[in-house]
Amino acid sequence: MSELLHIENLTCGYNSKTVLQNISFSVNKGEVLAVIGQNGCGKSTLLKSIFQITADLSGEISFAGTNLMMLKPWNIKQAGISLFLQGGMVFSAMKVSEHFELALKEKSKTEATNILEECLNYFPALEKLMDKLGGNLSGGQRQMLSFAMLLSQQTQCWLLDEPTAGLSPESAKQAIDFLRKMKQEKQKTMLLVEHNYQAAFNLADRVAIIKEGKWLDGFSKIEFQNENFLNTHLYN
Repeated sequence: MSELLHIENLTCGYNSKTVLQNISFSVNKGEVLAVIGQNGCGKSTLLKSIFQITADLSGEISFAGTNLMMLKPWNIKQAGISLFLQGGMVFSAMKVSEHFELALKEKSKTEATNILEECLNYFPALEKLMDKLGGNLSGGQRQMLSFAMLLSQQTQCWLLDEPTAGLSPESAKQAIDFLRKMKQEKQKTMLLVEHNYQAAFNLADRVAIIKEGKWLDGFSKIEFQNENFLNTHLYN
């Protein structure tokens, strides 16, 4: 597999407080790299830094050979990366149909029709919810719409911040099943931050740990399926 996302000596934080120090890693095309760690360790900060929405930032970030440092989030999305923030991508005062209109407004009519059809193919239940406000959707419905919005961006690489947070067990399973389809059918590259370790382990090709601002990488799928993995590498 070819390298797609490359991070070199990344140091980042907020208000002059360093959260992550000299982190280096790469993600290959079509690979899912799960990032785990205890609350407050900097997992979300890592994703936001790659998407250039943290203020204190140094190091190198490149995607498909393009230097992302100092680019605006819109330009990063144009380069092929989407950021999925915890809680999803739903506006409470907008109808479901209006979410699609906003997401597809810069596409040609043909492109917009094709993308909408693709989204509804994966989430057919949304077709009956078009007139419903985002704020009136259930947790599972919000997640369906959020994933549809993510899919509509047509990007290669997804930065996913806790995609199963706040979901019922059934909705969380559906979320992971969708991401697995994206990996298998579309070879999406994913950097996955997830508190549900078992879900992360089932989906990921590789697992990294952030601990005390440091990056621990190189764990294989066989290793992290070991029942002592978390105790040995995360909590001790």
